[in-house]
Amino acid sequence: MKITLLLVIAFLYTDTNFSQQDKEKLRIGTFDSRCVAVAYAKSDDFKKEIDSMKIEHKKAKEEGNVQLAEKLEQLGQTRQYIMHQQGFSNGSIINILAKLKDKFPAMAEENNVHMILSKWEIMFADESLELVDITDQLVDYFNPNEETKKVLEQVKLIDPVPIEEISINHTD
Repeated sequence: MKITLLLVIAFLYTDTNFSQQDKEKLRIGTFDSRCVAVAYAKSDDFKKEIDSMKIEHKKAKEEGNVQLAEKLEQLGQTRQYIMHQQGFSNGSIINILAKLKDKFPAMAEENNVHMILSKWEIMFADESLELVDITDQLVDYFNPNEETKKVLEQVKLIDPVPIEEISINHTD
């Protein structure tokens, strides 16, 4: 994935007719994936998904469908583990971004960026690139309230927890 990303950037920015100094910087949209994950986790859409899963779980238990109830319990634990990776570390939020996939072309055009990616996936960027933070625009799609916006400002101030330190054991 990272090699493909580098090849795409190299392709987009290759131009042998002008010197490096004459070129406009290639703009890349970046975002803090933790903020997007937290905004989503606090959204009405996420709450509806969780409520639906809880109702389905309760119904499975009432009907004696042990297999479905256990499957839903495992799914809940898995989702919680993934969301901890996303909200506290730099875990992939591709499942959340998929909900916004139709928004990316307009957002890219509005910000005059050629690519959008998590800032945690950038290992190197030279001076030919201009990184444009679009975190707040992505977050806004989940309609965060003022309390959530304050939490997001705090998230931006701290480094992500190393992903290997996010435990699957919820008591850690």
